Amino acid sequence: MATGPLSSSNARRPWRGVEAGERQARRREQLVGAAFAIMGAEGAAAVTMRGVCRAAKLTERYFYESFGRREDVLVAVLETVAGQAGAVLEQALDEAPPDTPELVRHAVKAFTEFVTADPRRGRVLFVESLAAPELANRGAELVERFTATIARALRGPALGGPDADADDVELNAQAVFGALAYLYQSWLAGRAKVGRERFAEHVAQVIEQVAKATSQPSRSG
Repeated sequence: MATGPLSSSNARRPWRGVEAGERQARRREQLVGAAFAIMGAEGAAAVTMRGVCRAAKLTERYFYESFGRREDVLVAVLETVAGQAGAVLEQALDEAPPDTPELVRHAVKAFTEFVTADPRRGRVLFVESLAAPELANRGAELVERFTATIARALRGPALGGPDADADDVELNAQAVFGALAYLYQSWLAGRAKVGRERFAEHVAQVIEQVAKATSQPSRSG
């Protein structure tokens, strides 16, 4: 069985009206979907190249067509889920009234619906991204992306406002991410035994309270 990248000219020709690039993109999507299913249910350690190929019903040659190694497909899964989650948050922030407490609750509700629609998303985002050594570097970069989105909310009129101290906003955004990661971990695992509405309200209040934290030196002196 071939394990290197495809090199035949036939692989670059249209087949049944579908261009080669589109076929490759579809195969990559199948592989990422298969890896997501395994990682979301059993963890990153359970993801193997052969297991992903079996689940995707593709041969190893197609795995290496898209990924150089096992770690690359793990990163692709994390990037896919994080991208979806980020888009949900950005849309929620765009749609919510910017100058009322409803901004926080609207964003929290949208994000909670996203992770509960498929609990595997929560495991990828809040467990595997922090625990899997293969995801450490990319996970840290994606955390920065999330904290930037959180910081955007913290600068809104409903929370810190545009004049909020920049260092306070940065520290609070990181604190919010850390708190939410563990809250969602616990809740999705069933350790926090409260309903969705109460959980979302608690998360919103945590964000509001953390947003008030300030270590900015007093200007009065």
